Amino acid sequence: MIVLPNQSPVRHRRSASAAAAAGIAIFSMASLAHAAKDAKAVAPAAPPPAVAPAAAPTGAAATAATAAAQAAAAAAAEAAQRKIEIDTARARCTALLATINAVTIAKDPIEDGSCGDLAPIELVSVGKNPQVAITPPALLNCDMAVAIHNWVKADIQPLAKKHLGKEIVRLETMSSYSCRNAYGRTMSKLSEHGKANALDIRGFATATGQTAFVLDGWGMTSGEIRAAAAAAEKEQAARLVAEKVQADARARALAAAKPAPAAGQQPNPIANAGTLIDGLPKPAITFGNGAAKPPTDFGLTQPSRLGGPKKPDDKKSADKKADPAAIPSKTAAATPSAHDTATATSLFLRAVHESACKRFSTTLGPETNAAHRNHFHIDLARRNTNKAICE
Repeated sequence: MIVLPNQSPVRHRRSASAAAAAGIAIFSMASLAHAAKDAKAVAPAAPPPAVAPAAAPTGAAATAATAAAQAAAAAAAEAAQRKIEIDTARARCTALLATINAVTIAKDPIEDGSCGDLAPIELVSVGKNPQVAITPPALLNCDMAVAIHNWVKADIQPLAKKHLGKEIVRLETMSSYSCRNAYGRTMSKLSEHGKANALDIRGFATATGQTAFVLDGWGMTSGEIRAAAAAAEKEQAARLVAEKVQADARARALAAAKPAPAAGQQPNPIANAGTLIDGLPKPAITFGNGAAKPPTDFGLTQPSRLGGPKKPDDKKSADKKADPAAIPSKTAAATPSAHDTATATSLFLRAVHESACKRFSTTLGPETNAAHRNHFHIDLARRNTNKAICE
């Protein structure tokens, strides 16, 4: 116990009790304040005011919303399927191009209505040593690129060396992909050009600059030969008619120029004859046996033989016939047909066309019609039969 100055122990004892009581009161109030503060800190936040849910669409609105959702789902599924198809087509194309020597450029899928291809390429060149440029580059599918490469390598180059003396280094094109109908069919079948499955070729060129263009080098077609023959025959017939008309006119003029005999006067054969001899009667000679020789213009008797050299000796004639050199060549005198133009370019182009018929589903050229007079058309059309079209 602490004793403070000037205070009795008892009083001090009371003062100590009061102080203790006051301290307890202060401690209690502080504890209550801290408890209230802690309770305020951990109290949960008041919940947000409730929001009423949106009313579900009904009637036409509900039907439209359902249709839109279904359409979106179908479009997403179709896009996913299309991507699979495009990726598959590209993988197949890459595998095909790996088998040939060619310069190609992959192009975006072509989807133009019923036209197009999922994995088209631009064919820039084919082959190696020499490299054959495709001028201008052709937009095709990969099957056509492979077929053209093999055709050039196995057929065209050997034929070019045979007929032109040099291999080709350029293949000139006219048309590749084009979204249109087949020639002459405005409302029906889609052209193979619309599938990037066809190529039109104008001609070829060698490294020395020699060209073989279809329009200039093919020669006359069968149709042109027939037309020329018909025109010549018509011209000949017209000339014969004109000559006959002129002869008839001259005969009528001569007849009109002769004076008519007077009444009761006999015609004078000498006057009407061209010469004095023509006007005399031809004598008939009677021999001892009573046989009469017919009248003759050459004299009193008919000649035993015509004039000219004597008949050659039989042995000499046989020797002459046995000598081949003495027999004139029928080939040299024959008139060449329009198909046999005897030019290297024509022979090359016709051989190239024939070789294409063995590799492609369709091969068209100058013999087909006037529209193909200046180019070759080749394609890989799919048909129910394996029969190729070669014209």
